[in-house]
Amino acid sequence: MAQEEVYGTRDRVYSAWHRRGSTRRFVGIEPAQTLAMIDLDASLYIEYDDGTKEPLALIETARDVGQTYKCATVTTKLAQRCMPILPAYVLLYTLSEVPNPADPAWQDIASFRVKRLHPKPQHEWVIYTPQAWAVFLVKLRKRTGEILDAEFDA
Repeated sequence: MAQEEVYGTRDRVYSAWHRRGSTRRFVGIEPAQTLAMIDLDASLYIEYDDGTKEPLALIETARDVGQTYKCATVTTKLAQRCMPILPAYVLLYTLSEVPNPADPAWQDIASFRVKRLHPKPQHEWVIYTPQAWAVFLVKLRKRTGEILDAEFDA
């Protein structure tokens, strides 16, 4: 049975936040330009290396409305099937009161709650500011990129 859209339209808030014009506020333009991602259904995003197009992480997203749980079973199972290990996260975002300065058609993001799904699932939410999440994504890209580089060099 098909599910209906919860809000009537596809929410593009995280997509707008993730664009280089937005994330440059937090990490500078050069690192922001390396933050490439593609959405599978406007709630599952794949962080990838812009040069090689190798997937770096799966991120299931949803608007944070105070929920204690976000079902991400398929995302977790997809990550478990990936070799080498592909990390997976569930990410909830809280809307800001102001529009995203890089794309005023969408609200900005005030904060994130994140749990790692795979490997080593986390049971508690970790709170991130937008800047801290952008920095995390840059570090994730570097860490996972080093693993991929070692694999290709072997």
